[in-house]
Amino acid sequence: MTLKLYDLCGAEADVRFSPPCWMAKLALLHKGLDFETVPLRFAEKANYPDPDYGMLPMLDDGGTLIKDSQAIAAHLDEKHPERPLFGSEGERAAHQFYRAFAGGHLFPALAPMTFADVEKALDDDSKAYFREKREARLGRTLEEAAADEGLGPKAEAALQVIAAPLEAHDFFGGSAPNLSDYLFGGIFLWRRAVAAKDPYETPPALARWFARVLDLYDGYGRKAKRAVA
Repeated sequence: MTLKLYDLCGAEADVRFSPPCWMAKLALLHKGLDFETVPLRFAEKANYPDPDYGMLPMLDDGGTLIKDSQAIAAHLDEKHPERPLFGSEGERAAHQFYRAFAGGHLFPALAPMTFADVEKALDDDSKAYFREKREARLGRTLEEAAADEGLGPKAEAALQVIAAPLEAHDFFGGSAPNLSDYLFGGIFLWRRAVAAKDPYETPPALARWFARVLDLYDGYGRKAKRAVA
């Protein structure tokens, strides 16, 4: 049975930008599993498999509904143990640090400069919802947040940290990608989908790594449609 992943989309159904959804898709590709995606917008929560939960991704695996990208990854390794998402317990432990760093430092550095771009890619019905929720989180308008000149240096400081292991390794998993690559890859695929340029300098090792991520699985990430030219 084909797995079904409910995936967040913009005004155009084939523009997908959600970092957690990207992580789930890359994990499914890593596993070599057949899956289909169901695009849904912010304004279509009534059509989500669990409207009360109200967040994506959600994975339908033979009638079992799994919510949250980390839970989806854990489910995939448990039910489909072939091609595990981590090569060792050490990689699994390192992922806990990477996950904490992404949530505490990387995403907060990139989000204020990205939210305004995301809003431009949304359908009209979703824009008001997105703006209200994000401006409440930021404590200012999307435009004010995006114009903050301190965002570039803050992002560069976070990028230098995650670039360090990539000076000597192709992936966070070493010679092959693991879930940490899909965690960070999802965040950068998010910006790539909606932002025309970056107001920061990307460390060369990180740029080379992201090019490798884009080329994974027959160029799945590189072929993804963007909302910007």
